[in-house]
Amino acid sequence: MTTMHSAVISTLPDEHHQRVLDVWDDLSDEFDLDPAGELPPPHVSYHVAERYDSSTVESRLHSVAADTDPFTVHAGGVGVFTAAPVVYLPLARAPALAALHDSLWSRLTEFAEHADSYYHPDRWFPHVTLAYHSLDRDQLGAVVEYLGEREFAWEMTIDDVAHLEATDDEMHIRSRVEF
Repeated sequence: MTTMHSAVISTLPDEHHQRVLDVWDDLSDEFDLDPAGELPPPHVSYHVAERYDSSTVESRLHSVAADTDPFTVHAGGVGVFTAAPVVYLPLARAPALAALHDSLWSRLTEFAEHADSYYHPDRWFPHVTLAYHSLDRDQLGAVVEYLGEREFAWEMTIDDVAHLEATDDEMHIRSRVEF
């Protein structure tokens, strides 16, 4: 049976999207990791569930976008979630980013099938994933040391929300709304 996961995300601006792809290529070359093959396009996640009703999530994205103006986020350093493990680019939890997340959480959770509590406003860590599935715990220190030599003091504009669907076979953005 195919497993489906859905998420509500923001895509990254072209320049930063490419920077993440370049990091993924370097991790593939240096550590035989496959972030580009395992992860959706570079993004910031706000809400994750097994499934959403597509028409409802799209109308909610339009509603949130109508109330949101583009804003800037700041990234820096390298972070690690040890349970998985995951290596990520942390984002400062600025007021505009937190407000967007809170708005999405409150408008999506009621109809989401099995919403992931990790994304609850009290627990959410805004980030961009750099390495995950193929990352072995034994590689973690070397990957962090390798990435620690890079400059990640990025400033990015967030100007959209999107509905991402992933199955065992593919990942695609079903809808995207700019603000």
